Amino acid sequence: MTTELTLDDLRRQYRRDYDPYNPVPITEHLAEMADRREKLPISYSMRGNGCWVLTRYDDISSVLRRSNRGFVSFPNDPDGINTQGSEEGMVPIEIDGPRHKQFRALLDPHFAPKKVGLLEDGLRDWANRLIDDWIEDGTCDFVDGFALPFPGVTVLTIMGWPLEDLHTMNAWVSTLLHGVVGGTQDETNAARGKAHGEIRQYMLDMIAARRTAPHRDDVTSAALDAEIDGEKLTDLELFDMFLLMMLAGLDTVQSVLAQSMVYLAQHPEQWDAMFETPESLEPAIEELLRWAAPAVPTRTVVHDSVDVAGITLTKGERVHFPLAVANRDPQYYPQPDEVKFDREAKPHLAFGLGPHRCVGLHLARLELKIAFTELRRRMPKFELVTGVEPHEHLGLAWGVENVHLTFPAGTRETDGSGR
Repeated sequence: MTTELTLDDLRRQYRRDYDPYNPVPITEHLAEMADRREKLPISYSMRGNGCWVLTRYDDISSVLRRSNRGFVSFPNDPDGINTQGSEEGMVPIEIDGPRHKQFRALLDPHFAPKKVGLLEDGLRDWANRLIDDWIEDGTCDFVDGFALPFPGVTVLTIMGWPLEDLHTMNAWVSTLLHGVVGGTQDETNAARGKAHGEIRQYMLDMIAARRTAPHRDDVTSAALDAEIDGEKLTDLELFDMFLLMMLAGLDTVQSVLAQSMVYLAQHPEQWDAMFETPESLEPAIEELLRWAAPAVPTRTVVHDSVDVAGITLTKGERVHFPLAVANRDPQYYPQPDEVKFDREAKPHLAFGLGPHRCVGLHLARLELKIAFTELRRRMPKFELVTGVEPHEHLGLAWGVENVHLTFPAGTRETDGSGR
């Protein structure tokens, strides 16, 4: 391991700046990361408060496994700025150790496979209501018309929040995770500050109302009743947890859906292959998760020193690694930029790894299965609308907007979503 060089020496030697909000397509960004993987697998960026950028599957998975054993999760931001909530770390994604285990013990039962399976009929009905809003038109804005509201209503149901507030929450999530698309950093920071303040007031008002309301079978009531380290959660701790559920629940699945539908519109033979046999869909979903992974974690060194990618990093240094980059490592996935539904099964990192592995992974898989199944049944053929280009973005979660599809018009089956 490298020990004779000072930290400043290492930073200079491995310097290659990195912009997590670079306004370029995801494919272009991944190509730049592949170049780093080949030439400088670990690099140091001076942007913000500085961070080390990882590109290899083994290095990234190693850091994920070492949460609370050399690394902590706060702040989960490549610039070292806590833009998402608490001054001490967002509950529970930026909390580690025994306290984090208690939060996971609170949340995990609500997202267990059996519990999630009870949502299937409702999810299928909701998917078809959304489809009915535009199926007769022969065209749709897929993100606004399906990808955003479909997972959103599920999260609101699990949390026990008003469904009529879905679109307001979606707008807040978009601002916090993606900033102002095409705007300056100052504009993005101002918009995030405004959105955060509005979310905070909304959540605190809701928490106050729910504290005096009858207990319900939802995550909000469970959190209000829970004790962590022998004490009830404060309003600010509840706010942190609820903000995380909103951010993760409303953005991740819609990102995978939107990226996937752009790809499938451009490769209709793959849309057919997903449904070639009853057994074809599950591995196809796993491959799309690998290919479209949107999450972008950051970790901070808390031991005196840790070894990462052959370099010794000292306490306070931060490492940053888009999960999609690990999933494109050719050492694990031959031709990693290609979507191959018959790819040899290997664990991907779309849901992370270790103590902070996504609590909603079973729900996400179910949502994607139902979404693709009902979209295939109702919309067996589709294309991108000519002249309307999807817009990809980076940020704290990667995704795509402006996905307009055209398809043979179909018939309604329900009374629609009522939007």
